Amino acid sequence: MKRVIATYLLALVCVLSTAQVRFDYNVSTETLFDNRECDKQGNLYTNSCTIFGTNVIPEVGLRATTGSEDGGYGAKGLAYHHFMVGVELQKDFGSKQKIGDVFKELTIYYNLEKQISPKCKFEMTAGIMPRSYSREEYSEVFYSDSIRFYDTNYEGLIFRFERPKSAFELGCDWMGQFDKGSRERFMLFSAGHGDPLPWLRLGYSGYMFHFANSYEVRGVVDNAIFNPYAKFDLACIVPMQELSAKLGYIIAYQRDRINMPHATLPMGGELVTVARKWNVSIKNTLYFGQDLMPLYNCKDAGGYKYGNVLYYGDPHYRVRPNGEAATTPAVMDHVEAFWEPHIAPGLDLKVGAIFYFNKGYSGSCQIISVKFDLHTLLKELNKR
Repeated sequence: MKRVIATYLLALVCVLSTAQVRFDYNVSTETLFDNRECDKQGNLYTNSCTIFGTNVIPEVGLRATTGSEDGGYGAKGLAYHHFMVGVELQKDFGSKQKIGDVFKELTIYYNLEKQISPKCKFEMTAGIMPRSYSREEYSEVFYSDSIRFYDTNYEGLIFRFERPKSAFELGCDWMGQFDKGSRERFMLFSAGHGDPLPWLRLGYSGYMFHFANSYEVRGVVDNAIFNPYAKFDLACIVPMQELSAKLGYIIAYQRDRINMPHATLPMGGELVTVARKWNVSIKNTLYFGQDLMPLYNCKDAGGYKYGNVLYYGDPHYRVRPNGEAATTPAVMDHVEAFWEPHIAPGLDLKVGAIFYFNKGYSGSCQIISVKFDLHTLLKELNKR
């Protein structure tokens, strides 16, 4: 930690010596009500429960501008630096959390934005940073809604390139250190897209999750997923906010290096359709394929179940949780109806319901979410 702080202080001194510096601050919050009701079939994937809680992340720091206008390249010479420090406060309503337990995690990060050519912007973020710095599309097989709510930060690096019709990002999230009672865990993730036509997007997303040793338990597990896709959106043709179909192919590489002689390659197809008008949406997610989480119920050498420590995605992508042959394809379908009005700059509301179908109806959940971001509000006010 001393080395990390010293590195940030050194970078801060170097930048501030030639920069225009301003004080910066932000507050982001999310309050989530998620009531999950599963029948006997649905409980094979996830338990019936209610998530009701809030996250508040206040941050303070410095914002600096270096460089100058550069000839025919406009703002090519300008760079924007952000040094932010904050704390994540998280509370589950009705729980018996002590005051110290509400202080979940420190956030400390450096963000650089630089226009490196007339049509290309580069962005780098390093430290413990909000997930919002990753802005590409990821299927629910990568991250479930509950993971996004309870694990709001990345610890590592994100590089991002943006052009008018394309974007690309590459990141590393270090989630566990080799120690007593703690495995070494890290995830390399990447996603990108290109828009060759106004109604067509071609893209991909993927990660490699390395689940390694602790002092007590030896053994390495590899969990990798790759998802290329094509997305068609006719909103530019018809009077709709969105009328899209996203067709993707998902392939996973799964191996417990001690207990499995060979890796398995489960795969399947995913179709996500969305119809949106007046901020009301109907979304359907259809997956047909093999169990993408074949090691979910397996145990390591210490007798600990891998479960959601190894898999961060929606557990319904297991498709066959009853010990049936994981290689046999099955169908999973989610139907979501929600209203998502934009209340004010930085303030968003979502009210909806999701219905799950695995071998027939298996459960539902009702969702109310309120999100607020002060930075978004301040940017809008500065434009006026």
